[in-house]
Amino acid sequence: MREMMDAVVLRGPRDLVVQSVPVPRAEPGQVLVPVAACGICGSDLRYYEGENPWAKHTLGYERPNPPNMVLGHEIGARHGGQDVAVLSFRGCGVCLDCRRGREQLCSRTAHLGHGAGWESEEFNPGGMAEKCLAWPQFLFPLQQGVSAAEGTFVDGLAVAVHAAGLAAIPTGGSFAVLGAGPIGLGILQIARALGAGRAWVVDVYETALSCARELGAHGVVSAQGVSGDEVAAEVLRETGGRGVDAVFESTGNPETQRAGLAMLARGGAMVLMAGVGEGLALSDAALAGERRITTSSNHRYPDFQTALELMSEGKVRVGEMITHRFPLRDAPRAFEVARNKAAHGAMKVILEP
Repeated sequence: MREMMDAVVLRGPRDLVVQSVPVPRAEPGQVLVPVAACGICGSDLRYYEGENPWAKHTLGYERPNPPNMVLGHEIGARHGGQDVAVLSFRGCGVCLDCRRGREQLCSRTAHLGHGAGWESEEFNPGGMAEKCLAWPQFLFPLQQGVSAAEGTFVDGLAVAVHAAGLAAIPTGGSFAVLGAGPIGLGILQIARALGAGRAWVVDVYETALSCARELGAHGVVSAQGVSGDEVAAEVLRETGGRGVDAVFESTGNPETQRAGLAMLARGGAMVLMAGVGEGLALSDAALAGERRITTSSNHRYPDFQTALELMSEGKVRVGEMITHRFPLRDAPRAFEVARNKAAHGAMKVILEP
């Protein structure tokens, strides 16, 4: 008889329950690890609403979600008597993208918490459970003093490392972060740790702006009740009219993306973290002077190690972002808090089985 465990199961759009499911069987090359903590990511909230962000941003098209998804890809676990951060996906290893070191673009990836790669299983493995599958080479020990809850941030910080590399900010160059959730605040710190200079952070949420100040933003701009044009004008004033060398946009809102282009300096890059906003129109003027736009999809394997090293060295702080912790059985309440962050003063919500 199969061993059972509790897991957070998304049965369909906005239909989230905690239920007993079979413990996954580890195949050769896999291990089963007890989960110590799992973060609720923006992707989890999009799955909750019925979207499939992995397919949209990696494959480029909408794909129905499998039924009975076990969510969770920001995972801190226990293995070999110590806390570890879990790299949550594995490419096929044989496709052209994988052979070129672009495993984050592999269309045959197995991705914990995203349903991808386990379509034949009744329940895919994910981090919002008592136990989860993992690959031993993708378990990264956390140094003493770094908790499993803090280890859940390494996944998002690796996304930030990858995005910063795409932007190619010159040493000492300036940048703006539009949308100051955990990924945006990770980009703020990662880009500066990798050599960027002054940073501006834009959000509508005062808790996020306060956190950005604490984590090293040189300026913050509240977009509450103002237009994108006004936001861009504020950043342009702050930069003497030149604009910033890079913009990281994580809202997916076309007005915000237009504002990002308006504040982008010649030769700069805008990295879209949540895809292209529906209806975004481009003009010659918007991209004149070798301005670039690119999307960012997940991260490469080495980015995970870089993110962990920067956090271990104290160059990136994450503890300030953790505002709420819930036991696994309270996952529906945790999702409510994460979905309505302004009402609850939430930044990062963590589940702890």
